Amino acid sequence: MSPDRVIRSAGMGDFTVITYFTPDFAEFLSGLSEDCQRLNYSLHAHACPTVFSNVIEAFDYKIEFIREAIRQFDRVLWLDVECRIDQPIPRDWQSPLISCYSSGTSQGLSSGVLMLDSQQLRLVDLWSKYARKYPEYPDDFVLDFLTTQIEIPFRSVPFEFYDRDTTCSITRGEWSNAHTVIRHPTTNRWRNPLRYRRAFNGTRRERHTEEEAIARQRKAIFFRNFSGNFSTVDREMDAGLQSEFHYADWVFDAREQAFAPKMFWPEFKGDFTSKPRTFAQSWERFRNPPKGRSYRSKSIRKMRLTREDKQ
Repeated sequence: MSPDRVIRSAGMGDFTVITYFTPDFAEFLSGLSEDCQRLNYSLHAHACPTVFSNVIEAFDYKIEFIREAIRQFDRVLWLDVECRIDQPIPRDWQSPLISCYSSGTSQGLSSGVLMLDSQQLRLVDLWSKYARKYPEYPDDFVLDFLTTQIEIPFRSVPFEFYDRDTTCSITRGEWSNAHTVIRHPTTNRWRNPLRYRRAFNGTRRERHTEEEAIARQRKAIFFRNFSGNFSTVDREMDAGLQSEFHYADWVFDAREQAFAPKMFWPEFKGDFTSKPRTFAQSWERFRNPPKGRSYRSKSIRKMRLTREDKQ
C-alpha cells in the first residue's frame, strides 16, 4: 500500500472524506473505502507509519493531518478510520460541523466526525496550539474549551450509544437503523480499552484488578456496539454447548464463556461473565454515572487562553 491513498470519483458533494490510520488500525480502512466507492465520494487516506505510545499523541497527529488536508482539498469530512457511511451525507451538513454527545453529567464535542474548510483554518491553528499546550488532554476537550472562549458557529450532530430506536444520524456502535448516516464503532478499543478510558476519564485509583477492569470495559464495548440480538447470544452462552460460534461479526465460546469481535479473535478474548451482565444494566450505568463534575469539565476549567489570543 502506498503511504497515501486517494480515491477519485465524480464526487457527490463538495467535500473530500479524509482519514489517517496507523499500522494497528489498517484493517479498518477497507470498510470506509468500500463505502466511499459505493457512494461516489472522494477519499484521502493517509497511512501513518507510527504506532503512538498513547492515544493523546494520535489525536494531536490528527489535528496536523486535518490542517494539511484542508489546505489541499478545502472542504473535508474527517472520519475516524473505523467509521462506516451507510447513507449519503445530508445536503445540509455544511462546515463547520461536528458530532456531539450527552451522557449523565457529561456532554461535549466529538471530533470523530468533523467537517471543516479553509474558512476554519484559524480555528485549526488554535486547536493545534492548545493541544500542544495541554498535552495531557484529548483533542475533543481542547475544542470544547475553545468553544467557551471564542464564537465558533459549529453545527453539532448528536450521536447515540445505546438506544437502537434513536433518530440520531450517527450511532456510536456497529449497529444502525433507518436513520443512520454514519456508524462510529468503538470496537477498535478492544485490544487495550483502559488506555482509552484513562485518556477520557483521567487516571484514578482502580477498585478492581487490571484484568477485571479490562474485562468490564470490554463488556461495555460489547453492549454499545453489538448489532445482533442479545437474547440469541444469551441463549447460546447459557446453554454452554458450542465451543465457537460466529454471529454479527463477533465470536463466542459458550464453553469457556469467552467472546471478542471477529477481528480480535482468538488473541484478545474477553470474559463474557464480567459485569455489566445485561444490556439494560450497561445502559443504566451510562445514563446515571457517579455524581460530581466530569473529568472533561474539570479539565476544561483548568485551560486558559494566552493574553495574545484573548486580544
